[in-house]
Amino acid sequence: MRFLIVPENNSLSHIGKALALESALGAQGHEVFVAVGAERAPFVRHLGPRGRILPDLQEQDHSGYLTVEWFRHPSRIVECIQAELSLLRELRPDRVLGVFRFTLKASARLADVPFDSLACGCMLPETPEVLGFAEGYPGLAQQREYLRLFYGFAGARLSRALESLGLEGIPDIREMLKGERTFLWDFPEFSILPELPGVVHVGPIPWHGWPQEDLDLEAILGDSRPLALLTFGTCVGSGEAALRLARILRTLGYRVLLAAGGQEGLLEAAAREPGLIACRFAPLHLILPHAAILACHGGQLTVFEALAYRVPVLVLPFQAEQAHNAVCLERMGCGRRLGGPRSFLGDPGVYVNAFNAMSDPDLLGILRGLTEDPQTADKLVAAQEILDRYHGLETLTSQLVES
Repeated sequence: MRFLIVPENNSLSHIGKALALESALGAQGHEVFVAVGAERAPFVRHLGPRGRILPDLQEQDHSGYLTVEWFRHPSRIVECIQAELSLLRELRPDRVLGVFRFTLKASARLADVPFDSLACGCMLPETPEVLGFAEGYPGLAQQREYLRLFYGFAGARLSRALESLGLEGIPDIREMLKGERTFLWDFPEFSILPELPGVVHVGPIPWHGWPQEDLDLEAILGDSRPLALLTFGTCVGSGEAALRLARILRTLGYRVLLAAGGQEGLLEAAAREPGLIACRFAPLHLILPHAAILACHGGQLTVFEALAYRVPVLVLPFQAEQAHNAVCLERMGCGRRLGGPRSFLGDPGVYVNAFNAMSDPDLLGILRGLTEDPQTADKLVAAQEILDRYHGLETLTSQLVES
């Protein structure tokens, strides 16, 4: 079979999932093309002619999360759909898979190619939850209304593009994340979602092909002190917050390894911190089995890797989906959010400000509360047992070829 996989470019984890699928499907003899934005071209260059470049809504502001700018100009949306349509007509794939992609459903319909989607449950319109909030949290109603307006605005702008191409409009932008089959990389115990026809939880899709640098893992792992891993993704971050966390963890006796996600400024600042080990990227699957705690931005790929190794998670989010992952971790008893719930209107600073408003004793209390609570270990075992039931890459690969 011939497949085209197109991830949204706001997160490298989306591209990682696409590349993991390309490798698995290619190993079975299928022909797989992966198309990314121009800035992400290095990640598909090794694919040769099977690595393609497509424009992306995310290039409107290069944001790591959904913004108004992505959908402000219907003409730009049309350009993205038409570029995808041209590629579909050139490649003539048997199926196309969008990874959190908001335009591919339209171009696939115009090209009459079956469209499947890979996404997360909290971003489907049927979710009963409000991103970043559990029931009873102050500010929940305000956040629900803001999200309703945002999803509706984005849906209306995209509808203008769809209708200009002879397609029906949509009331909510999240409708574009639903395919003939919608595969979810999370699991029901993490993200609450009613059973829906054509929606399947396949579980996490790991990828370990990130750029690596030489690390003396034996030296890092050979120390007798417990290891704390800090990683805040490759998009939005706060160097000051990361370094403050590192100092607090060292106060508690942890060795601290900071993975800077390629952020040169953070790497340079970390080099001035005594006793802090820092690198651009870290092989999480090699380090997490030895880690005692993970502090991160709350990206799902990172969170699920930690849970697979029974590592408790601290989350300092920088956007609403990450904040919601912290809510899910707290519900499962496997993690804590640093800073209380905040209404997210597009400014990551609200979460950093909430963190900065916490005193060091408050942060130490959260850390100790998570690691010293005897129930945490039991909850982490339960989470690992749930994840052990999923084999996301194998399951998704199998279902894609059984069409």
